[in-house]
Amino acid sequence: MKRTLLQGAAAAALAVCAALPAQAVVINPYVLNTGTPTGGLAQSNMIGTENWVAESFTLQSTTTINSILTYALSTSDASDAGQTFTVALYGSKTQGSAKVPNVNWYDPSGNQGQLDQFEATYTAGGGWIGQSGLNWTLAAGTYFVAVEVDANDGVSGLQLPTGVSNAPANVALYTGGQGYAADTTPAADAFGLQVAVVTAVPEPSSAALLLAGLAFAGGVARRRSRR
Repeated sequence: MKRTLLQGAAAAALAVCAALPAQAVVINPYVLNTGTPTGGLAQSNMIGTENWVAESFTLQSTTTINSILTYALSTSDASDAGQTFTVALYGSKTQGSAKVPNVNWYDPSGNQGQLDQFEATYTAGGGWIGQSGLNWTLAAGTYFVAVEVDANDGVSGLQLPTGVSNAPANVALYTGGQGYAADTTPAADAFGLQVAVVTAVPEPSSAALLLAGLAFAGGVARRRSRR
């Protein structure tokens, strides 16, 4: 009778497995999520060829970055639609009591210290803009995401609204010269930024099979202990 019950439980678990979707479940935890800014165009950072801004995030262990989104608007919304701006990733260095992007204008590769970057395309009406599927694997440490406009970009009125609910620890500004400077009012100047990773968890069917196996093993152990 006990064997019949155990076999029935295992069969039921397998039936559940078959009914579950055969795909991995993924979650998207943010390593930085400032929340949507409330400042609008009236309270925003203007981004141009010598006006850039960057925000920090910190990783506690090796992590793969999946997506980066920034909340952007434009004072030239119609003409900027379809035009690009640059989202760059930097390491960090200490400047006084704060951290700033580790820019190296003399980098022989020509990247000025950027660890990676992509071109984001502005969409009419603005909002959260960026790219997913980045697969940037980073070691533990503090990094900066910078929003920049260079000679290859076409936007002319890009604005990053402020007024976020979860400001990062460090905000840095570039206004020309050799590198970024620490923002003395980071909470006031922080813009909307989301940096997310993708973490795969066991497929539902795999998890159910594991549970069924544990239940069966437990039943066998109990049966042997009663002999």
